[in-house]
Amino acid sequence: MSVMRIAAICYSMLGLVEGAIFSVVFSIVPFAGHGGQRLPRFLGVLFGGFSIVVFPILFAAIGAIGGGLMAAVYNVASRYVGGIEVEVE
Repeated sequence: MSVMRIAAICYSMLGLVEGAIFSVVFSIVPFAGHGGQRLPRFLGVLFGGFSIVVFPILFAAIGAIGGGLMAAVYNVASRYVGGIEVEVE
């Protein structure tokens, strides 16, 4: 469980950074259309706001599931071949 919590926190921070980048991209896209292909400008703000909220949540969920699965695989594998040894002086 501790691996899942740490992975969720780390991945949510990564999702926040990526959400901020996508927010900037979504804010610029409505102004970049050609002629009749322009999107309504409110969609850029709407998608930008959603990306800052949704990306960290999605990244945290996927990171927690992935971290938990990898911790379970490590625990099974370490029974058969031994775990990782750390020497501290």
